This record gives sequence, structure tokens and C-alpha cells, in this order.
Amino acid sequence: MKFLKPFLAICLFIALYSCSSDDGETTPVDNSLVVGTWNLTEVNISIPQDPNNDGTASMNMVEELPCLTGVLTISEDNTWNLNLTGLNITPVTGDFYAVQCASSFSYSGNYFFQNNQLNLNDFNFNTLTLNGSVLTESKGENLPGVLSYVYEKQ
Repeated sequence: MKFLKPFLAICLFIALYSCSSDDGETTPVDNSLVVGTWNLTEVNISIPQDPNNDGTASMNMVEELPCLTGVLTISEDNTWNLNLTGLNITPVTGDFYAVQCASSFSYSGNYFFQNNQLNLNDFNFNTLTLNGSVLTESKGENLPGVLSYVYEKQ
């Protein structure tokens, strides 16, 4: 019986010490950083092109094609909606491509935001990275694909 009290005291000490205040806690996610309206400002390709024939080629097709638009709306209830004009890129010869606007598309769904990474939970989109007031979706494709889509918060 003499050893039972010290044994129970040690067990109680170990049990209390092993419980820390950070067990199972997660850092709250601040969705307010991404909630709002985001306008498409860049659709970047790997080789400068001049589809508007103004004599100045650019890697950003939004500068070249006024018809290329997109609006991403992110809501507080973890839903999103995107209206985006598609882009047709067709090889012509060498480093020249026919680049033109295609049909507009609407997408929507639920999102997850953490560590400055926005996941739209849609196979059509890669994870977007938040940097200040800019969201960037890196595609990493060379022509006839797209390198990145860039949205700025309004």
C-alpha cells in the first residue's frame, strides 16, 4: 500500500503532463483573404504572339485580345463561380500560332483555402496561389498551351 500512493501520483503527473493545449488544434483559415471578385488580368503563353496585329507581340493574351475576359467570384460560404472566355491556340508554322477567343464557359463549386493556396476542387483548374491581391494559376504548358492565368482582386 505504501507504493500505491507514489505510483498513483506519478501516473497522474504523466497523464496531466502529456495533455498539452495544442493537441488536435488547427490554425483557423482566414477565407476573407480570397472572398470577393477577381478579374482576369493575364493569360500568359510561352512565346510572344501578336494576334491583334498591332506590331507588338506579347506573352499576355489579355493585352492582345480584348475579348479574353474572366471573373472569379469567391463567396464566404466556401462556394465560387467563374465566367471565363476560352482560348483557341492553333499552330501555324514555326513559332507562330493562331490565337483567338473561344466560347465563354461558366464553372462553379466549393473551394478550400489554406496557406495561401486556393483549391477550387475542380479537375479543370490547378491550385491557385495568393500573393497580395493576385491569384495565379500556374499551368506550366508551352504553346499551344497556357503558362498561367492571373486574377487581381477588385
